[in-house]
Amino acid sequence: MCIELLIINTTLWKEETTMNDEQRIPISFDKRHIITLGRRMYKESIDLIRELVNNAYDADASRVDIDLTPKIIRVTDNGSGMNMEELHLYFKVGSEHKKETGRSKRFGRKLIGEMGIGKFSSLGATARFEVITKKGNFKARVVFDQQKWQTDESTWTVPCTQLEPIDGENAGTQITLFDIEQHFTPQEVADRIRTTVPLDAENFDVYINGKKIEPIFIQGRRFSIDIQSKYGLITGELILANKALPFSEIGIVCCVKDVMITRSLFGFEDYGHGTRRITGKINADFLQFTSDRNDFLIKTSEYREFHKIIREEVRKLIKLVKSQEDEKLIAQSRRALSKATRIIRKAFQQVPELVKKMEVVVSRSHTGASNLEDIVSHTWREKKPKSKTHPPKKPITKRGEYKIAHVNPVTESKILKKIKTDLGFNFGFVNEGENGPPSYFYANTVYVNRQHSLYQKLSKTLEEETNHLVRILIAEAIMLTDPADFRQYYERQIKVLLMAYS
Repeated sequence: MCIELLIINTTLWKEETTMNDEQRIPISFDKRHIITLGRRMYKESIDLIRELVNNAYDADASRVDIDLTPKIIRVTDNGSGMNMEELHLYFKVGSEHKKETGRSKRFGRKLIGEMGIGKFSSLGATARFEVITKKGNFKARVVFDQQKWQTDESTWTVPCTQLEPIDGENAGTQITLFDIEQHFTPQEVADRIRTTVPLDAENFDVYINGKKIEPIFIQGRRFSIDIQSKYGLITGELILANKALPFSEIGIVCCVKDVMITRSLFGFEDYGHGTRRITGKINADFLQFTSDRNDFLIKTSEYREFHKIIREEVRKLIKLVKSQEDEKLIAQSRRALSKATRIIRKAFQQVPELVKKMEVVVSRSHTGASNLEDIVSHTWREKKPKSKTHPPKKPITKRGEYKIAHVNPVTESKILKKIKTDLGFNFGFVNEGENGPPSYFYANTVYVNRQHSLYQKLSKTLEEETNHLVRILIAEAIMLTDPADFRQYYERQIKVLLMAYS
């Protein structure tokens, strides 16, 4: 008994001419091109295993076993199996059966396969391709021998032998590839299966050489996606991982029918280190993809709409990443400032004559109006014990958090929450760009531009930032002593710096 593999030598269209007699030109297809097509079907040859596993998923298998040896790949499932009619459909390229059926009978799964060309990868990668399947009382073996197939140009069929079922044998299909051209390690196969097969589906487990392949779980904040576009529903979740991910796991897994097509950051690939925390999985069944299932047809209106929607969602994650990075930097800056003020206080205690010369601007409002007050030893006065009857203070902002205090009327830059010090004046950060002022004194507060190029270079670590802040604060404090000229300003600054690091 033989089973039909392909029907090629048929008339596919009619060519009309101006001649009285209609002429017909047959379209032929060299059988050897099926092998060539199979070899070029996928960007990565390992995807042929993905195709076999996905076929088992479509067949309502609850378990799939991949047995891997240097020369043989065998994929066995406990799915519904195939009868003779379904075997014919299996070897029919371009069958609309799965597209028309839509979902599997037992578990109601969305059927992954559509065009029926995935098997080409197996035909091109192996010298011998064998299918053994059982459904009900029917059991058969189909064998594709590459050498015999190419030698016998007169037939487009492959042999099918009916077998005697074993008592108590379950339904299912076993596909074996003999003498494969490329060797895959179990780890390589497992990694590919994790990202391209719906392992998180109910009643579906995949094993390789007897070891279960577990789906990847990433610790982090999860954001549900449930968006109705004009072409269809987009569902899934985006994840902001707690820590940087391996490069193989960065980006959003984009799926059709819960099967990965590609992974993307939607134009934010060059954003920076923060993108190493962005991942997730989303599904859009309305998208069209290439025949090798490794990319979308990006010029379609459906994909443009999809890309626009998800890009905006990723943009929100990018903003959150930036916010968290800022909070982390603020937390480090607060620690650096605490250390810096202790160092400076110790230094100024050794030069009380300079402290007495300090003149601090005390702002009555943020409109620019201010009064000048001479502060004598105010900076270093001892703190009085707090009264037990003192009303409770408002909740203190947690370390690492910040709030917008006001807009600086001098630069119109937003000021992060000001930090009180025991130096007689406050301290705050502003973001005024790398070409903005490195620091300045206003409204009884020293402001440091965190975006200044020098600050960026000298604040990589807590120790570096502490030392940089010491220099800035001392420089600004010496200005308050009203030096007579630049030379006196320089000498006072050096004197206090020596005291700070003595």
